[in-house]
Amino acid sequence: MRRTRLLWFVFALICWSMQTAPSWGQVRKLHTRDLTRLSQIQVADYLKRSDIIFIPIGAVETNGIMPSDRDYVSPLAYSMAMADELDALYMPGLIWSYPGTTMIAQATVNISPSQGVSFLRAMAESLMRQGFRRQVYISSGQGPAPLTGGTLVREFFDEYRVPLLYVDMDVYLPKLKLPPDARSKALYGAHYITGRIIDLPVKGDYGEAESKATGPVPENTGLAGLGRLGYSGSLALGSFVPDVMARRRLADSGLVGCRARGMGQAGRGADQGHRQADESSRGDGQPEKAR
Repeated sequence: MRRTRLLWFVFALICWSMQTAPSWGQVRKLHTRDLTRLSQIQVADYLKRSDIIFIPIGAVETNGIMPSDRDYVSPLAYSMAMADELDALYMPGLIWSYPGTTMIAQATVNISPSQGVSFLRAMAESLMRQGFRRQVYISSGQGPAPLTGGTLVREFFDEYRVPLLYVDMDVYLPKLKLPPDARSKALYGAHYITGRIIDLPVKGDYGEAESKATGPVPENTGLAGLGRLGYSGSLALGSFVPDVMARRRLADSGLVGCRARGMGQAGRGADQGHRQADESSRGDGQPEKAR
């Protein structure tokens, strides 16, 4: 009798061990969709069912009182959201690309379009060898980005006959016909999704003098006329901003470029959010508008 009970106990212990111990071939579920944070096993397992990856193209340049990397944070957030929606992966891409009109500012990181293309091309070739045949490059709020992203996908296809997709959200977002108030929230949503909401200023962070252009913006009727016709900015003719704090005002007036004008509502919404956010909302690191 005692022997029978002992055998049953050993049998039960073996069954329990089989249920609790990891089985052979077990792969950890994706705890993130950031390629750089996944293990080799997770990436290889993902590539068995799909091969889509999103890569943001951004810029680090003066945006006045707003974060200098906001034109990278926006496409990064879109990449993260799209990866979640499509069971895809994303990865940090080109944080700084050709900035265009803001090269004189201390906060602007300047590289040429050809340098940006060289970096992305090497990365695209590596991703293709790794197994990512469907690569999607995203930009948002960065007027000169097509000089980099567009050149990449064209040259890559000509050499390898592998199509890459470049999506300029400045072109496609307006087609959604969202109201200005909804578009202005995109900036806050992007910083919230990427965990950078603390980077956005709230009321009291800057003085009135520091929050606007250092002087009146000189009128340039010729450039403004070309801008209304669509001939302005880095894609059509060379120009630069002499006042590092005047860029948003120039964008709203059309002196910087038509692509920047397309984001004018978002820029004005951001300014309004800065004025409305109360300093006391800093308690949890989130401006009032982002909650």
